Amino acid sequence: MANRNIIVDMNGYKLSRIWHCFGNYMHAVDLPTVLAMLDVSETNVIPVNTHNLSASGDRDDLLIGFGGVTYDTLARARDLSGFVHMLNINHQTSAEAAIAKTLLAYELLPEPVIKIEVLNSDLATANNAQLLSAVAYLRKHARHLALMPLMACSVEDAKVFIDLGCPVLRVMGTPIGAGSGISDPEAFGRICELGVPVVLDGGVGSVDHFVQACDLGAQGCLVNSMLFTQSSDPVTVLRDFVDGSYEAMTQLDAA
Repeated sequence: MANRNIIVDMNGYKLSRIWHCFGNYMHAVDLPTVLAMLDVSETNVIPVNTHNLSASGDRDDLLIGFGGVTYDTLARARDLSGFVHMLNINHQTSAEAAIAKTLLAYELLPEPVIKIEVLNSDLATANNAQLLSAVAYLRKHARHLALMPLMACSVEDAKVFIDLGCPVLRVMGTPIGAGSGISDPEAFGRICELGVPVVLDGGVGSVDHFVQACDLGAQGCLVNSMLFTQSSDPVTVLRDFVDGSYEAMTQLDAA
C-alpha cells in the first residue's frame, strides 16, 4: 500500500503533510503507543520536546511527547534515520527562554530544524511579539538553524517572519486544544499566498479542518490534542484521521 501520508517539498524540506505530537501535559504516552502512532501515521517528522530541559543540559530531558519516553529510548527502539528530526521548543513564554532552550537543545542534539514557539501565559495562544524577537536573535546569531515558528494568524507578522528567513510558517487556526479549525480563513489564506509553505498548527479537530486549510493553500497540518480527547485510543483516532486525510488530499491533488 502506498504511503498514506503524502510527502511534499516545503521550501527544500521533504516533509509529510501530516505532522503529529505524542500527547500533552494531560496525556502522556508510553513507548508502545509512540511506535504504534508512528506506524499508523507514516509521518516523517519526529518532534523532540524540550519543555523539561534544564540549564544543566541533561540529554534525558529530550522527550518524545510528555511522558517518560526519551528521544534516545525511541532511537534504540526504531531506526530514525529516515525521519526529519525537529527540536520542539515548546511551552516557552518569553523570547529569552525560547532562545536559551533552542541553543541548549541544539548542543545536545545537533539537528538544525527547529519548531519554535513562544506562548502567552494560557499556553494555548502564540505571543507573536516575543516570538519575533526570538527568531530575529537566532537568525542573527545561529543562522544555520531552520526556524519554523508557531504564530498567531497575522498577515503582517507572517511577512516579517518570511523576511527573517523562516522556511515554513506554522499558523494557528484557533488556540491549542480548541479543536475549532480556522477562525479567520481570509487571513489564513492571505498568509498562504505569501510564497512560503504553511502548516496549520493549532485548533485542528477534524479532517474537515485540514481540508479547509489545504483549500486555502496550506501544505500540511499538525494534530495532537484531538487524538486524546475522543472515546477511542489515540492510535485509532490518528489512523482514522490519516485515512480520511489521505482520501481528501488525493482528491484535492487530482482536481
